[in-house]
Amino acid sequence: VEVTDADVDGMLDTLRKQQATWKEKDGAVEAEDRVTIDFTGSVDGEEFEGGKASDFVLAMGQGRMIPGFEDGIKGHKAGEEFTIDVTFPEEYHAENLKGKAAKFAINLKKVEERELPELTEEFIKRFGVEDGSVEGLRAEVRKNMERELKSAIRNRVKSQAIEGLVKANDIDVPAALIDSEIDVLRRQAAQRFGGNEKQALELPRELFEEQAKRRVVVGLLLGEVIRTNELKADEERVKGLIEEMASAYEDPKEVIEFYSKNKELMDNMRNVALEEQAVEAVLAKAKVTEKETTFNELMNQQA
Repeated sequence: VEVTDADVDGMLDTLRKQQATWKEKDGAVEAEDRVTIDFTGSVDGEEFEGGKASDFVLAMGQGRMIPGFEDGIKGHKAGEEFTIDVTFPEEYHAENLKGKAAKFAINLKKVEERELPELTEEFIKRFGVEDGSVEGLRAEVRKNMERELKSAIRNRVKSQAIEGLVKANDIDVPAALIDSEIDVLRRQAAQRFGGNEKQALELPRELFEEQAKRRVVVGLLLGEVIRTNELKADEERVKGLIEEMASAYEDPKEVIEFYSKNKELMDNMRNVALEEQAVEAVLAKAKVTEKETTFNELMNQQA
């Protein structure tokens, strides 16, 4: 897999769309337009909770609404009032609406189309390309995509190797290790959502048990691979990982220096390198099948 010119073109289009402005239009709604609507939903003639909104702004093509909703709006113009028929999916979150046929009365108040910025010198310089040239922007975009691709391939290979290792080794996990890992996951979850340690310990054990068990199993198996193969973190690999990570920042040298002076960060990066080396040791003894793919396919699988 490699980054092609078409991949770079696609990323440039994405960058332009991210910086786009919206302009009101008189024509009918198309696939990538934005609309402002009032709507009222009903099932068997009765309105339902959450089925009504005013001045609702909907960007078409993002899959925010239930199937059929956007299709029912396409082709209409601002100022039109109409009704669309849809069916709620069987897996819809509201129990009373699962699989139900519904009608939505729509008042289409405004239609807007996206205006993409031109690749001007001013626009290009926003992305840190000092010479403001299209060629410079393409080179910068390609470099970033290649870095992302390298990381995605590494993560995919690591994930598949670990999955194979886990399937091939059915081991009993000490309950104490699982309990300890559950506590770690609880605290991490609480920190992410602004909670304290007391709130963390109140989180249900069941939320974390499966993940905790897997993390313990993976840790034990990789630890055994490291011990059996007498692996030590390759300092050149550690250096390369830090440089690769730092290249995503505005001042890579500053990031590299910051890491080199922080023992905890360096130890973390050595653990990453050692884990990679363990995965390579597993792959060296495994049957590996190569498969062709594209940049977009691989990145979508990572999402």
